[in-house]
Amino acid sequence: MAEGQTQSSAHLAGGAGLQEEGGANQVSAYCKELLMRGGEEFSFEELRAERLNLRTQQQLDERLRRLAQVKEQLSQELEYKRKMLLLRRSQQAQSDSASSFTVYDESAAARPAGKSPNELHDDVFLRPDERRSVLQVQHPPPDHQRGTAEDLRTQVVSQKPANKPREKLSPIEETSSLSAGDCSPLQEDMDQDQDMNQVQDQDQAAGGGPVDPCDPDLRRRLLDLSDVTSSPDFHSESRPLPAVEERASVQLGGVSFLVYCRVLQRGSVSVYRGVSVSSERSVVLSVDGGRVPWDFHQFLRLKRSSPDPDRLPQVSCFLFQDGCITLYTSPPRHAFTEVCVSSEASAACKAVSLLQLVSQLQSCRLLHLDLHPQVLTCCPSGSRPLPDWVFPVDWSSSVDLDLQEVTEVQQLPSAQNYISQGLLAPGAPPHLVDLVGLAETVHLLLTGRQLVAVRDGAGWAAERFDRAEPSEASLSEDVWAAFFRSLLNAGGRSPESVLSELTQQLSELYL
Repeated sequence: MAEGQTQSSAHLAGGAGLQEEGGANQVSAYCKELLMRGGEEFSFEELRAERLNLRTQQQLDERLRRLAQVKEQLSQELEYKRKMLLLRRSQQAQSDSASSFTVYDESAAARPAGKSPNELHDDVFLRPDERRSVLQVQHPPPDHQRGTAEDLRTQVVSQKPANKPREKLSPIEETSSLSAGDCSPLQEDMDQDQDMNQVQDQDQAAGGGPVDPCDPDLRRRLLDLSDVTSSPDFHSESRPLPAVEERASVQLGGVSFLVYCRVLQRGSVSVYRGVSVSSERSVVLSVDGGRVPWDFHQFLRLKRSSPDPDRLPQVSCFLFQDGCITLYTSPPRHAFTEVCVSSEASAACKAVSLLQLVSQLQSCRLLHLDLHPQVLTCCPSGSRPLPDWVFPVDWSSSVDLDLQEVTEVQQLPSAQNYISQGLLAPGAPPHLVDLVGLAETVHLLLTGRQLVAVRDGAGWAAERFDRAEPSEASLSEDVWAAFFRSLLNAGGRSPESVLSELTQQLSELYL
């Protein structure tokens, strides 16, 4: 038998492995079972093409899965915005009923000769193509005039056309009337802005000065517009705020939680770390003596905008007669930890997590405005190169730019110290506060010391990284010096470009 025929027979005999030919051992370069499947012969090229097609299909399936997740997220956001829109329209209708009526005395002396009350109001308030709606209201005289004066008859005349009445509707009624198409999307957006501006203008008029965006009463009225109570994770309980203490248990929604320790105490807010007794999942409890579920609203906004919401903790809110508790529950097989570092590399990893947090906050028009390690909790990702997820557990100083008109740092109580130092100008954009807070937080994690800002010819710098001459500074010192300069002098650039650039630089060097 020829040598080539002998080798071919050896390769096709019984599969891959050692084959004998003329007393010599040979190893087959392929597997018979792969080349001869189901009685059909495959070539190497066909097998490679099959593997390539399989990988391509897997990649396509993964992309479809991600697109489905994005579609679901956008659908949820759309539903959330729709509910907000409907409730703001309802609030606008209520405001209209309170502010769009004029009261006047119907007595003969109060109206010009030759004109009836109805004609007077037609001339003053209505266009020729509008019809008015008249409501007669009988008011009794004041106590000190009772018995000495006749009852005053007043007429309330609406300034709105009668053919387009605006009644206060429930959310369900608003939803039913949406199909009528009585308001264009542009008009609905204008109504939303009017609602929010009216709430804040009323506060400014009442206080005689600038509106504090952190005022609890203002936040309560703003949350009425966003309908935070419609979330399935919001629970209202008709009992006083339960006692939450270290090394004790607390019942929330019929579930027991064991409280380990308190990690933050300031003002009316206390933050505790613990565990769910039934699921053994890590939890954080933020206890607030006020009855405004602002933390819950802000975290929901953050989570809805996340590209990967499953990585984020679950959040629930329990509203009591004299306070509320916001409960953060870790994802399965993960545990909350403090935001701390053990090396420069771990500090860089946390810095990337913080950069991503601030970037996501600003992408959904949220400002935290009080970033420091005590208000942050870490949820390890468990895999590289994904950075750990860092999120706030106290939102006391935060604002929602979708609900609040904040355009300058001088409107923010938490920014006053930066203004007094000269770090920020009073008219600077409010997002700069979080960039400075991010610089302070990373500096504290990296060095264990508070950031001291100094000014030179190139702008603001971190004193700790601005002392060495360029020839004496190490590579890491140069990197961190540039890092802090970028955050402290970001006024002329978009925040997104600053954050993405720093994220890329640290990721390339440390991750």
